[in-house]
Amino acid sequence: MSKPTLQIEFDNQKALEHFAVWLCESGEQDYFQWMECRETEEKGPITVVEFKYHKENENFAENDARRYGKFLEENVIETVCGRKT
Repeated sequence: MSKPTLQIEFDNQKALEHFAVWLCESGEQDYFQWMECRETEEKGPITVVEFKYHKENENFAENDARRYGKFLEENVIETVCGRKT
């Protein structure tokens, strides 16, 4: 079964990058506050608990810089879902 995907189209690469940086820098915090409330209303792994902005090469250890690719490689942000609370 394939993972659900949300596609947002931008007019240009710079706009896409600014959105991704906003999400990385402050958008996540707004999202987590919102989801704290949602988790009191719904059960299950409904919250993205980790945003992966760098494509990872798991052949390298987590503390090895070579593990992490460039920011927003291939214009993809992978996520891991769970619960904050």
